[in-house]
Amino acid sequence: MSEHDPRWMYRQVIDAMVVSCAGAGQVSAERVRVGVWNANADPDTDANQVTMNALLSMLPPEHREALAVLFAEEYASGVYNALQVLRAAELQPFHEGYEGDPSDDFLGRLDGWDWPVSG
Repeated sequence: MSEHDPRWMYRQVIDAMVVSCAGAGQVSAERVRVGVWNANADPDTDANQVTMNALLSMLPPEHREALAVLFAEEYASGVYNALQVLRAAELQPFHEGYEGDPSDDFLGRLDGWDWPVSG
């Protein structure tokens, strides 16, 4: 499979989305885990972020962990939903997946599923 093959590009994009869930998708979750949303939040310009800092500081670690997991899952859910939209629009190369829809392939790759050897 080469970079000129649309299935190669499909796999690259799905895998990039999986990687983003472990990278950018963990930023908010990590902020919640440590209990500080934005250490530089200014009460005059970032009132919601100051409030979030106060809220997180009141939560015990086990509650922050539960909330962090939800934040990470919501990021992945956004990727899943975006893939659903691309599929519904029949946009190439997202018009079909290997194991159902592209969103199913994304979830499989998140869980460690290997790409099929052929196709």
